[in-house]
Amino acid sequence: MTDNPSCCEPAVKTYSTFEEFRGLAVRSLDTTDKCIFYCGAVENLAAVFDEEFDRGFYIPTRAKRGIALQMLIPDRPELYDYKSRDSHENRETRFLRPDMPMDTSFMIYDDTVIFFSDAGTRRAFEVTSPYVAQTMKVLFNDIWRMTP
Repeated sequence: MTDNPSCCEPAVKTYSTFEEFRGLAVRSLDTTDKCIFYCGAVENLAAVFDEEFDRGFYIPTRAKRGIALQMLIPDRPELYDYKSRDSHENRETRFLRPDMPMDTSFMIYDDTVIFFSDAGTRRAFEVTSPYVAQTMKVLFNDIWRMTP
């Protein structure tokens, strides 16, 4: 417990436009931890980030800044291309087990967790809290350990 309880309250923001989603992505590139964790459906990101933004800006900028990406995505043949490019994109991809379906997704970096809705809804909410981020990192790492 702290003397200032408001310092520990999570800050929550919601997003729904393409520009806001790109802003979320760009801000993730300022991570001080030098690692971003992503779990869930790739379609959620593809619905708001076109290939030009992803491959033309986000991936090269992330790689240039030395920021690793750990991805847990559904095990589907059309997603195997992601894994085949891992070594060139400073990324490690693992596939979720079939008993772990995810229509939504989340991204974690530093003290920030972003939850993305399904691709059709195009909504996200960002939680900034060291406690929430730490809890989500524990969950992510546990899933990571259980995933080949």
